[in-house]
Amino acid sequence: MYVEVDPGDYHVLHPRPVYLVVSRSRGGRLNVMSASWVSPISDEPFLIAVSIWRGSLTHEYVSETGEFTVNVLGEEHLETAFKAGSVSGREVDKWGLLGLKPYPSRHVSVPGVEGALGILECVVENRVPVGESTLFIAGVKAVRVNRDLYGRYGWNLGKARILMHAGGRAFTVSGRLLLAGRS
Repeated sequence: MYVEVDPGDYHVLHPRPVYLVVSRSRGGRLNVMSASWVSPISDEPFLIAVSIWRGSLTHEYVSETGEFTVNVLGEEHLETAFKAGSVSGREVDKWGLLGLKPYPSRHVSVPGVEGALGILECVVENRVPVGESTLFIAGVKAVRVNRDLYGRYGWNLGKARILMHAGGRAFTVSGRLLLAGRS
């Protein structure tokens, strides 16, 4: 039996992987935010869409430089992901607060996060205003993954415990790979 929920309750589409989006100001100051509204939208060329609230410091920095990194998180990043999404970079240096270490990028000026399961280097190609946010369409210029956790079907879900956000303080992780039969 179904029950009706508020049509504005986006949690019906959760849990979703949670990522750290790293941005840099023109002056070189780093900022980081948690984001689960990140999605591939094309594979040729490889494009992703990231929804970022217009009032955020990340929005300001991404708009200034047109670059960012998306960092894939594992269960060991639970507290980092929660804290990065709970405080404003306008009020505190989140990079320092979280004790993050930069992983050098090759194609953008924004670093990845050392210890992330994977890092995508992104350059903004388009911006679409949507409600209170901007949907940044970005080309992925480089991808690095932890070689022990990635294989033929992407992430080795027997080893990689991808962190997913359910809502508020609630998170879960990926567990196992299911393969459909051949038709």
